Amino acid sequence: MQILLQFLKDKSFLFALLIILLSESLLQLGCYRPFLKKSSYAQNVNHITETAVRSLPNLSPNLLIVGTSIAYEGISVKRLNERLQGSGFVAQSIAIPGSELVTQELALRKILSTNHNIKYIIHVNELQLPWVDRKKLIPSTLAMVSELDRISAIKRLNEDRYELEVGDYLTLVSRWVAYRNDIADFILRPDKRVKEIGKSFKSKSDSFYAYENSYPFSLSQFKFQNLEDCKVETKKGSLIPEGSDRHHLDAIYKTCFLVADTKLTLESNELTDLFLLRLKNFYSYVRSQNIKIINIYPPVSSYLDLKDNDLRKEFWEKEFSEELNNQKFDLSRILPQDKNSDYFYDIIHLNQRGMEKFTDELARSILSLNRQ
Repeated sequence: MQILLQFLKDKSFLFALLIILLSESLLQLGCYRPFLKKSSYAQNVNHITETAVRSLPNLSPNLLIVGTSIAYEGISVKRLNERLQGSGFVAQSIAIPGSELVTQELALRKILSTNHNIKYIIHVNELQLPWVDRKKLIPSTLAMVSELDRISAIKRLNEDRYELEVGDYLTLVSRWVAYRNDIADFILRPDKRVKEIGKSFKSKSDSFYAYENSYPFSLSQFKFQNLEDCKVETKKGSLIPEGSDRHHLDAIYKTCFLVADTKLTLESNELTDLFLLRLKNFYSYVRSQNIKIINIYPPVSSYLDLKDNDLRKEFWEKEFSEELNNQKFDLSRILPQDKNSDYFYDIIHLNQRGMEKFTDELARSILSLNRQ
């Protein structure tokens, strides 16, 4: 015991403890946020939500788009507002790539904690999500919720019945734990990070919009017939067609594998029940704020099983009927089937042309609300 007391009183230990506490305090104040790795989940959720918050006083949106990368890549908020001009509708987006429902709700809470005029939530629903929901937190979700209201995050994660571990709580509480991998990457590759930071400060803009899809490449540049051909023809070292690049090739390869290797049932199971609970919790909060929900079924690639997609839609309408008692627009088949691949960047995400088509159809759907 005496040895322990001597150790605790040692000046070296006290100095190290002081440095740790001081650095943790600075991290808690957000001093490291501007230096987060570009396009990391933590940096992305901050950029998207803070851009939206910053836009509220001038843009004054009453429609808020919520969703994952499908909405992020597939909807041009700038173009949407141009199409909605004079209608009384103004849109903003907090669609976050890779986000689960709990992340979407916490991002929404951040927006609604400020002065706002939000009257509608446009929720872009991915029909496969109920079958791929998770019991435990994955690193990407943990990284994102840790950047939002962490007290609300802990409460909501428990309400959504996530099986939280000690490490999850430590990440939510301590900035050192949350940023340990990002800081390690900074230390190991400082030159690259400094260049990224310099570029971000130079290109910093006052735009109302966090992102605009500008990918011109399309699936039609590749001539594979099915997902199995796709996996072979887009693997590393494959010939890149004219007008494409290695990033495009890699995106197609990854999404081909993701879709081909994800075997999902069409029946209700433990995960779909869990998703329903989380959807109820999310929509209950939205309705408590006197905000109306508009559900959107987004365009689907012809490389996916369209019959399967229709069956999953039927499942949603039947099993989630209470929660989907909202205005709905089915835009899953708005793209011409014979030229469907012209509108997709990879197997899942739209390219610029597809984004324009989806955005225009969404605008028409929203404008139809004025005629009801």
